[in-house]
Amino acid sequence: MFTVGDFARFAQVSKRLLRYYDEIDLFKPEYVDETSGYRFYSPEQMVSLNRILALKELGLSLDQIRQTLSDNISTDELQGMLLLRKAEIEQQLQAELQRVRIIERHLQAIRDDESTPLLNVILKEIPDQPVTSVRYVVDDFEMAVDIVAQLHAVVPERVRNGFSYCICHGDHHAETNLDMEFGVSLAKPLKKALSLPNGLALIQHELAGSNLMATTIVQGGLQIIHAGYAAILKWLGAHSYRLAGTPRELVLQQAQTSSGGGLVTEIQFPVEPIPNLNAIRY
Repeated sequence: MFTVGDFARFAQVSKRLLRYYDEIDLFKPEYVDETSGYRFYSPEQMVSLNRILALKELGLSLDQIRQTLSDNISTDELQGMLLLRKAEIEQQLQAELQRVRIIERHLQAIRDDESTPLLNVILKEIPDQPVTSVRYVVDDFEMAVDIVAQLHAVVPERVRNGFSYCICHGDHHAETNLDMEFGVSLAKPLKKALSLPNGLALIQHELAGSNLMATTIVQGGLQIIHAGYAAILKWLGAHSYRLAGTPRELVLQQAQTSSGGGLVTEIQFPVEPIPNLNAIRY
């Protein structure tokens, strides 16, 4: 038999919690000394206490825990409930980690706004270009990097034409479930159909060009890619142009380090002049 203090140490709970569970008749001591009032617990009671603590972690109220215990839930059922709860918590943690990464990018953007020189924006014509690509819904940057790596592993280097690209077809402001297109340019047509290891087929097609494409080149990791978008935004406002299509990012040189060192990216925005409403009116 163990005193309430010793049993609490073994169970890694407080003595106050054990006394409270005793008071509400949820978990009673094995024996109470009538003279001193001291509570004593047996080693076998640890199983019952662990069940109560497990059900508490599942978010059940004390009344619900009492009802569940009276229903004599099996060990397998309890383990299943705990595994489900564990999966839910892990999913929540991943979502919170994604939010942390987004906050870090915003913080970096604020710092860079003060220190990054304004990038040069060039307006040029981009012809249609033969590519092979795959469309995939990704949850985060790491998944996108993995898809690009698979793409480069599948498409032979001898048929590539110098750049890979990505286009976001969905909500650009979404934090997860991004509808992305990943592709590589082709120097010559592929002779056979290709697919990623997961079975998703690559599609050969023409990447649409534009008579007017506002472009800028960014050197460095993704933490400064936003500087290219900011530069084009400022250029559009200063030169009376507006967006005329979906922007895209062309990787001209792959990163040499995990932090993005050596990465060279060209950001392209299809644009068109904003009509002079006064001239049209008169």
